[in-house]
Amino acid sequence: MTKAEFRSPRTGKKGGNPAARPQVPRLSRKRDIFLAFTIVSLPLLVIAILLLAFVFRAEREIPDNDTDNLELPVNNSLSSDAFYTRKDIGDFLLVGSWASNFATLTIAPFMLLFSYAVAREVALQSDKNHENPSTGLPLLQEILRGLRWAYGIGWLRKRTRETKHSKPLYEQSTLQLWAYNWLHIATETIDITHYNYTTNYTDNGKQDDDVYQGGFNTISQCDHMLSTPLPQNISNAPLPCSLSNASGLDNVADPSHVYLILGTGISQLSSNFETIDFPSLQTSEIRNTAADFQIVTYTNGGISYSFYFYPDAAQEFDASDHGLGPNFGIDYVAKTTAMSTSCTFATEKCNIRPAPSSANNISLLYSCYPDFTGNLGRTPDTGHERAQGWNMSFYTLDPSSQTPANIPLQAQSNPFHFYVVAAVDSISYPNLQNNIPSKDYPNFVNASLGFTAFALDCEATIHDINFTLIDGSFYNFSATPSSPAKASIIQAPLQAGFGQYRLYQAASLAVIATNDSVTDTMGKAFSQTGMALASGAFYRDYNTRQRFRWTVTVTKVPKAPYFYLVVVCFVYAGLGMVMTGVAVALRRKPHVKQLQARLVTAWGADSWEERRGERRDSDDEDGSGFLT
Repeated sequence: MTKAEFRSPRTGKKGGNPAARPQVPRLSRKRDIFLAFTIVSLPLLVIAILLLAFVFRAEREIPDNDTDNLELPVNNSLSSDAFYTRKDIGDFLLVGSWASNFATLTIAPFMLLFSYAVAREVALQSDKNHENPSTGLPLLQEILRGLRWAYGIGWLRKRTRETKHSKPLYEQSTLQLWAYNWLHIATETIDITHYNYTTNYTDNGKQDDDVYQGGFNTISQCDHMLSTPLPQNISNAPLPCSLSNASGLDNVADPSHVYLILGTGISQLSSNFETIDFPSLQTSEIRNTAADFQIVTYTNGGISYSFYFYPDAAQEFDASDHGLGPNFGIDYVAKTTAMSTSCTFATEKCNIRPAPSSANNISLLYSCYPDFTGNLGRTPDTGHERAQGWNMSFYTLDPSSQTPANIPLQAQSNPFHFYVVAAVDSISYPNLQNNIPSKDYPNFVNASLGFTAFALDCEATIHDINFTLIDGSFYNFSATPSSPAKASIIQAPLQAGFGQYRLYQAASLAVIATNDSVTDTMGKAFSQTGMALASGAFYRDYNTRQRFRWTVTVTKVPKAPYFYLVVVCFVYAGLGMVMTGVAVALRRKPHVKQLQARLVTAWGADSWEERRGERRDSDDEDGSGFLT
C-alpha cells in the first residue's frame, strides 16, 4: 500500500505513512475507570434507593382492621402481598422504566471494566501456553456476544474462544426490562377506606352534635298506649296515637307533617333503596319538593319492607378539600319500623257482579263477607276520604266460624288483614266481557264505560328493623314482628279511611301493568301509604353505633415485582462496583494493563466486522452454519 492509498482510521483522510500507524495503544486512565463506574453502578443504585424511598419513606397507608367490631366490621379486602402508598403511580413507573434504559447504556462502560479481567485471563493463558496474546482478541468478542452473568468468573475459567452457545450480554437489560414490565402490569391505583373510632351512643351521650339520627322510634305520646293492655271492651280503649281528635275532628297525628310525607316522602327517587338517587334527592330537598326523610322499600329474603329512612345519613359527600377524599360518609347501626304487605286476588270471592244502572254510571255489587258488601258505583258511607269505585274493610276471623268480621279502630293484631274492592278508570282488557270475569282474566271484571273492577285480600305485618349500613349498603337487615299495640299505630289511619285517594290512583296505575304484578304493586302501595299516614307518631332517633369513613386513593405496589426490580438494580450496581475494584487492582500490573489497552483499542467497528466475517467464513467451511 502506497502512502497515497493509506487512509487514516481516525480521520478517514488519505495520506500519511502506513508504517507510522500507532502500534502502541493508549492506556486507559483512572478517570476512564471512574467514569465507567459512574455510568454502570450509580444510576442503578439511585434507582433502587428511590424505589425503596417511595415505599418506606413516603406516606404509607395501613388500613384499619377493627376485627373485634362485629356490628361495624371493616370492609377492606386488602392483600398482605402488596404495599399501599400515597406516592403517585407515575413516579413508580417512571423510575422503574429508567432501570432498563440505564442497563442498556451500561454495556460499553461495563466492557471497559470487564476488559481488565479478560486481559488477566488472556495473560494467564499465555503464561501456560494455552493462548497467545496476539490471538486473544476474539475472547473479548465472545464475551460481548456471550457473557453469562450468573456464572461470573466460572465462565472465564471454562469458556474459550471456540464456545459458540451462550446467552447474550444484553441479558442484564433484558432482566431489568422484564422486571419493570412485571411491576408496570401489577402496580395499580385503588381506593381504600379509613375509619375513625366506633362510638356507642347511650341516653347520656345523645347531645353530641356529630351524631347522625339515622333511626326512627315512636313519640312519647305513644308510650302509654304501647304499655297498657286493651280493656275487655275494645271500643272503649283510646284511639291509637297515630290518630288525633284534638281539634274536635278525627285526624291523623301531626297532619301537616303526615301529608308532607305522603306527598313528598314517597318518591320515585327513593322508592327503591337499591336505586336511590342521592344527588337528585338532595336537590329536591333543597327545593322543598322532597321531605327530609323518606319511605323507602327494600327487599330482603323475598319480602318487601317499606320503612322510615333518613337519606342524608347514608349519602356520601365530597370532602376532598379537607383531605378526606370524595367519598366521606358514615357507617352506622340504627333501628326503624317497617310494613310489609302481601295481597291475593279475591275478585271471585267477593262475587263482583253487575246491577241495574243508568247509562252514564257503573253499577257493580260486591259481597266479600257479611260485614263488607256494597256497590262500587256508589260512594262509601264510611271513611274520611271517600271515592266512588273504592272501598276497604279491616277484619278478623271469628274463632268459631272462621268467618271474617269487621274490627274497631282500637283493635290490635299483627299481622292484620283487610279487603279492598276497586273499579278504576283504566285500559280495557281484550276478551273481557261486560261485568263477567273471563277465563283469560279471571281476576278482573269489565265494569263498562272504560272501568275495570277487581278485589284483593291483603295481609300486612309491622316489623321492628335493626339494620347496619356500611358504604351506603345494608350489611345487616334484621326484621322481627312488632307488638300488636305498635302495629295498630300504623293500621289505624288506613282503617280510618285516610290516604284513599292515593291508593285509588295507585290501583288505576297498577292495572296497566301485567296481571301478575297488580298484587305486588298494590302491596307496596299499601305499605308505603300506611307508613306515611302514621309518620306523625314517629321521630328521628339516634344511631346505636356509628363511625365516620373516608376513602383515600393509593398506589398498590405488589411486593414480588417491586423487590425483584430493587434486587436486580442492587445486584448489577454491586457487580459494577466489584468490577471497578478488579479493574483498579489489575491496572497496577503492567503486563495486564498493556494487554487491556490492546484489547480495547483493537475492539472497534472495523475489527469487529472483520472478525465477524472471518467467523462466518469459518462456520461456512466447517458446515456448522452458526452465525453470530
